[in-house]
Amino acid sequence: MSTSVHTSGIGINLRVQWRTGWKGLFAWVLGLFAVVLLTTTSITGLYDTPAKLRSYTESTATPALRMLNGAVAGMDTLGGVLVNELGFFVGFAVPLLAIALTVRGTRREEEAGRLELLLACRMGRQAPLVAAVLLALAALLVLGALTTIAFVAAGADTLGSVVYGADLALFGGVFVGLTAALAQAFGHVRSVWGASLALVLASYLVRGIGAVDDTWVVWLSPHGWYDEAAPFGDPQVLPFVLSIVTALLLLGLALRLSAGRDVGGSLLAARSGPHRAAPALRTPLGLALREHRGTTLGWAVLVVVLLGTYGSLTQTVIDAIEGNPDLTAFLAGGEDEIVEQMAAMFVLLLSMLVAGYVLQSLGSLRAEEVSGRLELQLSEARGRVAWLAPHLLVITIGTLLVGVAGALALAVSTAAALDDSSWVATLLAAGAAHLPVALLLAGLSVALFGWAPRAQPAVWAVFAVAAVLAYMGPGLDLPTWLVEWSPFGLVGTVPAEDVDVTGSLLAGVGGLCLLGLGVLGFTRRDIPHR
Repeated sequence: MSTSVHTSGIGINLRVQWRTGWKGLFAWVLGLFAVVLLTTTSITGLYDTPAKLRSYTESTATPALRMLNGAVAGMDTLGGVLVNELGFFVGFAVPLLAIALTVRGTRREEEAGRLELLLACRMGRQAPLVAAVLLALAALLVLGALTTIAFVAAGADTLGSVVYGADLALFGGVFVGLTAALAQAFGHVRSVWGASLALVLASYLVRGIGAVDDTWVVWLSPHGWYDEAAPFGDPQVLPFVLSIVTALLLLGLALRLSAGRDVGGSLLAARSGPHRAAPALRTPLGLALREHRGTTLGWAVLVVVLLGTYGSLTQTVIDAIEGNPDLTAFLAGGEDEIVEQMAAMFVLLLSMLVAGYVLQSLGSLRAEEVSGRLELQLSEARGRVAWLAPHLLVITIGTLLVGVAGALALAVSTAAALDDSSWVATLLAAGAAHLPVALLLAGLSVALFGWAPRAQPAVWAVFAVAAVLAYMGPGLDLPTWLVEWSPFGLVGTVPAEDVDVTGSLLAGVGGLCLLGLGVLGFTRRDIPHR
């Protein structure tokens, strides 16, 4: 088998992928830039004096926040403050952009069979891969440039802003190369996503471990290189070199692997199944369980690792606060109040992760329809509700499993760190209090699937806006009513405050109504809906 690299026809592939994917590309870039712009415009007036910057630096010099946002250089400057405020968001959003855009132009097209049609023309085998990578890198460069403009407009140092924009683009570029290589190794989109997300999480955690103690471990992670570039401190060249070299090596590996395999194949061959389906797979419930089990397991592992790590740092944060009189005075609260505020932030993160699982799982319903598998299943003597109900039941059970796993990991690790078992019940109850939010977003997703299936992905935009309002709204000094009436704010900041019963009922009842509306629409519309 020849392993030479053929890239003729890149221009044609670029035009095809742009025409078919420009909406998604714009949504990713503009969505991320909107968060950056909201952050920069809201923070500019909050830290406009040296005293305010010094106070901010003291209030954020905690191991927990270093674990979340990394070791940010130049915290005594406006640019450093902006980088720190965006730390957690950028740490996940930029890799997700890189993964989504790269997967779309590579493994997704190949799995759907469209790549074979393109390659039937006079086109090189690697042209689609190169085109997908170029579009993803272009999106990152545009995002980096827009971020630079936003920082400069906010009053941050111009040179630091330019360095940060380049740093952000190269940070994403590493994950473009990583995803391109994984797209050759795995034969299914979900496998590529799972492996990519696992490596993003590993990179994030390794960076966090190194940042807490300020050790060399940060250099083992692309997230660490992103921090060590220090755009608003003493900018370093080595992180940029590492990012560029790593991205190029991964892209070279992807090209080599692509040239050496069959179209539609993968480096790691999918395991062949038995000739006959198991009895459980011959039922709608069995098929639903099989389809969603991988997603459920992946999200459960993710929330357990993240929330368990954060909970274990609780006592470390308390010790750091008690050893810093200025920080204690700034926070103006007792130990219990500080722990409650931290716990509320971590419970909010858990709520976002559970909602993400729900939306991804419900999004697979539309994938079943587009692929044609739904029509085949409905060709039997089976009604639409009989097909949909098992999926909704399995996703509901999965939501409870992911939520309980994350809440239990957070509760046990926090209780162990504080040597106080009472936190187990408190945090489990706080996690349960956020379930109506997941129900509300699930209802919206099902309603769109039932009446306007092509618009179902728009629920992710609602999720993103709600997450930004809840996580960053208080710090950005946004109107209180806007934060409290956003989906994640409806239940209140538990356990720091009591559950908002009115908001919880509104979210729960609203979610159930939307769910019923979606089921009704699904029974009445055409299948497939084009």
